[in-house]
Amino acid sequence: MYRRIVKFIIDLIMYTVHHILFKIEFKNIEILDKYDKCIICANHSRIFDPTYLYPKVENMYTVAKAELYEKKFNLPLLEYTNAIPIKRNALDISGIKNIINTINEKDKIRLLIFPEGGVYKENYIENKRKTKSGAVYIAATAGVPIIPVYMTSRPKFFSKITVTFGEPFIVNPDVLNDKKLLRSEAKRLINYIYDFTFKKL
Repeated sequence: MYRRIVKFIIDLIMYTVHHILFKIEFKNIEILDKYDKCIICANHSRIFDPTYLYPKVENMYTVAKAELYEKKFNLPLLEYTNAIPIKRNALDISGIKNIINTINEKDKIRLLIFPEGGVYKENYIENKRKTKSGAVYIAATAGVPIIPVYMTSRPKFFSKITVTFGEPFIVNPDVLNDKKLLRSEAKRLINYIYDFTFKKL
């Protein structure tokens, strides 16, 4: 009974986001049909960004900061979204291994990772925020493509949101042996995601 109540509440939240709070338009989402396994990397400007994707993306998992697991009322939502924990402010080797193992074990999985490492309220183009390298490292290790996604940044309630999917971002496998190249590829990825604002895809 408890699980059904939780699912009802979460489904209600999803419906509210998609049909009341925002009008959401998806572009090029058919790109996902080509890949049973991939990492989805998107910009992150609102805490509820993942809710844009879950009703539309099958076999979706997400990487969530481990701190969320410390509060019991978060657990149903984390379970619902197939969340995989990772320690955000530390080199979490075991967490990364768990993510890679999950990708390898699943026949179909689309794993959502926000390469900015958290909600970013500033204008990236102007502030040049540093990005995390985990998504690039995981993609190279697991041998899966990254599907870049740009979501309308800091949308206002009752406005239109555009969620744009780009062509696969293929990581140079040499990043596994070159930390400088790893950081460079991570920067190239985030710049590509934000370049969607200037391209007609």
